[in-house]
Amino acid sequence: MKKVIVALALLFFVTGIILAFSIQENRIEEVVVDEWNPITPSILYPQNVTGWAFMVLTSNGTFLELNISASGTVRIIIGKLIFYNETTGQEVWNNVIFNQTGTIFTQKVEIAGKNVDFLEIKNEGTNPVNISGSIKKMGSACQPFYPYSGLGTLAVLLGLFMLTYGILAKPRTSKRQHKIKHGFRR
Repeated sequence: MKKVIVALALLFFVTGIILAFSIQENRIEEVVVDEWNPITPSILYPQNVTGWAFMVLTSNGTFLELNISASGTVRIIIGKLIFYNETTGQEVWNNVIFNQTGTIFTQKVEIAGKNVDFLEIKNEGTNPVNISGSIKKMGSACQPFYPYSGLGTLAVLLGLFMLTYGILAKPRTSKRQHKIKHGFRR
């Protein structure tokens, strides 16, 4: 009986390992593709003609998650920058999807399929502005997972329990062995 229990335990153990790791599936999840945290340099001076810019490559992103706070008024523009003149500071934007002024920005801006590649934070006041926070570019990514890992883990644990029991259990004595050991009694 002990050999049967050990054999069954090993069978459960091996089957559980095979079941847990043999089938792999992929699922699409939203993950952070790129992150700008902390925003540096953290001070925007008004004498900067262009303010301050951050290039965002949006080929694999679905949306930008803005979490920005400023000590003064700033303008955030998300779009496609077509032309910029360095001497005059003139900018020509195309396909602007976000253009707001304020001190706190906690939005999600969808960028998938919008043909945008630039984010600019510009000081709108006459005093230096301190900026803190983060910008996250979220995107879809394939993540592998094992759908039967829970069932496989249960089979492995059952196999280990049975294996431990099979090794530690004392063999059962038959009636014949019992009678030989203790004598015949009537």
